[in-house]
Amino acid sequence: MSATNDSITVTPGTGATIATHSPGDGKEYQVVMLADSTGELLDGQPRYRLIVPSQAVGANKVYFDLFLDATGGVGKVLRVLSVFCYPDIDTAVTGVVAAEAILTRTTSVGTGGTAATLNGTSTTAATISAMDTTNPSLSGVASARSAPTGGATGGAYMGSRWVFTEETNAGAALAASKGADLIRNEGSDLIIRPGEGIRGLQGSVASVGSLAWEVNFELS
Repeated sequence: MSATNDSITVTPGTGATIATHSPGDGKEYQVVMLADSTGELLDGQPRYRLIVPSQAVGANKVYFDLFLDATGGVGKVLRVLSVFCYPDIDTAVTGVVAAEAILTRTTSVGTGGTAATLNGTSTTAATISAMDTTNPSLSGVASARSAPTGGATGGAYMGSRWVFTEETNAGAALAASKGADLIRNEGSDLIIRPGEGIRGLQGSVASVGSLAWEVNFELS
């Protein structure tokens, strides 16, 4: 990664310092930083990843929820960058129909199930991992759990994808590699404010096999 190597002073006024950089052609080019519509610098906020390992499918099953605490999250926002659902295809199943993976908002925190650990080391338990080890702790700010048995009250419907779980099927193999995207990196971000959250669940058709989830988000 290259850093800016020069600057110029801009007048009138007090004289702000403007960063420039030369790629080696003898000229200096102004360096700019991109911001979104809220004024937040793009790629400038702490990022985290919620990993929800595979769980057996089930009709109307809630796989996970992610929630920004109404008290600890005051003044903060979670910006969801991507939500992916993956079929687990390392176990043989006989697929009949696809499982409908659904994303909705939530209006209450989930209860029961298994709480996600922060920066957990287990590969079979839900964890929220910081993408940079210097990121602020989410303890008391945001929480998540796998298979919540209560709470996680459904809010606005944000979309569905249909995921086939038959391990010999080419479509299932592609979904296992790329993921079925309910929110994608280059799409519209989903904003979670204090007292709000999201959940991933399955539709009313039972299907067979297992699904895993991955959520990438920023704290600002």
